[in-house]
Amino acid sequence: MNIKKDFGLRLKELRSKKGITQYQLAELSGIDPKHISHIETGRSFPKADLIEKFAIALGIEYTEFFKTEHLQSREIIIDKINNILEKSDDKNLQNIYKVILSMVN
Repeated sequence: MNIKKDFGLRLKELRSKKGITQYQLAELSGIDPKHISHIETGRSFPKADLIEKFAIALGIEYTEFFKTEHLQSREIIIDKINNILEKSDDKNLQNIYKVILSMVN
């Protein structure tokens, strides 16, 4: 786990989802566009006030930046899914299977 890398990936994901360029986010946040690039690549980590500016610019709660579980490695995600499956009763297992099928078909 690397908080700078995860934060950067999440910032890029949320920024892209809103259709905002690095340059636009930099303008809205009052910083140099290169700083956005450094944050998104995990070379830099923003101070709290900048995180708040990013959240306002993107129209989200600042806590969204820290929801990074989906950014975990493939192996970790597969292990977590397997743990869920092993603990599921038959009915839940069937429902999980249906959901997975609907996603891959």
